Amino acid sequence: MRVLKGVGIIVGAAIIAVVVILTATIVGGKVQTDHDQSEIAAFYETPNPLPAGKPGDIIRQEKFETPNVPDNAEMYRVLYRTEDQNGKPRVSGAFIVIPKAEAPAGGRKVLAWAHGTTGMGDACAPSRTKDPINIIPWVNEAIDRGYVVTATDYAGLGTEGPQMYLIGQDEARDVVNSVRMARNFPGSHANKTYGVFGHSQGGHSSLWTGHVGPEYAPELDLVGVAAAAPAGELIPLVDGQWNQMAAWVIGPEVLISFKERYPDLPTDGIVTDAGMKGYESMAETCINDAAIEAMIDEKLGRKFFASNPMDNPVWRKVAEEQSTKPLPKKMPAMMLQSVNDGVVLPSSNSILQTTWCKAGSELQSDWLGPLAGNTAPVTLSPMTHMKTGIASGPLALSWMYQRFENAPAVNNCNTPPALVHNPPAA
Repeated sequence: MRVLKGVGIIVGAAIIAVVVILTATIVGGKVQTDHDQSEIAAFYETPNPLPAGKPGDIIRQEKFETPNVPDNAEMYRVLYRTEDQNGKPRVSGAFIVIPKAEAPAGGRKVLAWAHGTTGMGDACAPSRTKDPINIIPWVNEAIDRGYVVTATDYAGLGTEGPQMYLIGQDEARDVVNSVRMARNFPGSHANKTYGVFGHSQGGHSSLWTGHVGPEYAPELDLVGVAAAAPAGELIPLVDGQWNQMAAWVIGPEVLISFKERYPDLPTDGIVTDAGMKGYESMAETCINDAAIEAMIDEKLGRKFFASNPMDNPVWRKVAEEQSTKPLPKKMPAMMLQSVNDGVVLPSSNSILQTTWCKAGSELQSDWLGPLAGNTAPVTLSPMTHMKTGIASGPLALSWMYQRFENAPAVNNCNTPPALVHNPPAA
């Protein structure tokens, strides 16, 4: 591993064993980095020159054979056109799952999935893994309800150019254009009605889509956005995690995308020498291996950040700009959060709930109990973060069904957040 090179000491087998065990609690599900990428690399190449077209146009498609596709559906890998917030054309990969049953007269509604952090390497893109269905175990219910499910990789993840990690305006466009792609897909019979569901980074993307979607794609009808453990309030998240192990996993990706969007972002005195030396290769490492490397760095006393970036006014302004903003009452939103999430801290989404409700958002907040780790007393658990994405699926789909059926959205803002402070770390 990269972090072992030049260290000058041998990390003992006992520490490695602990790291491997702990990794299982962080990752929950393995991102398949062992897939032979050479077999599919040509599929993801951006045509040069990129032919004229518009966002949502399909560049390539192929059948995606994997054992976990529901029997009553077909799945395809897709390369489609998108664009950044400045209108610059970009290309993104995705996968799409389409019911085999005859489409209803009005066409099929679309549920757009926005995935969480995977790492920035090509092999980390969900559509480039062997079985991306394992990140959406609720897909059977969506197919049974007759929805088309589309899942963007985000532009730059597995395709040419940088991934704009936690840059809301860009990622929201990738999500919206995946819906346009679904409508262009032969045989999908996708209509203009769509909802968005995302987890973690994808929760951030989903909530941003609530702002971007209606104006950016007025021909579509966005009925609601759901977010499980969304990385929405970036300032309290960084405040709580900048000197923790999670900074080694998230920090490199943030540094790459934020410096791409904000070239004058300072690093002196904020990112350590070790962080600056290794952030590019760490960002390329898929989440499973990145968690292992982060734990080894932590065991060796290395930190990614030298100081809290939120103490720097430039960093703080960027974090504020990329945090999700309260949605207008006309855009229903759902937030699902566990009380002992060790990655997206529960206190950050207590702030989100309070802020959005005061602003008049039509927000339903569902607080889940501890999903992993110690429950008495409640302690933070990284594994809970991964399990939140899975446990939230049935709740989000039930809520989205109501939005698709034009049932009135109801907020629960009269109920306060489940907690205000973080429980202690496990």
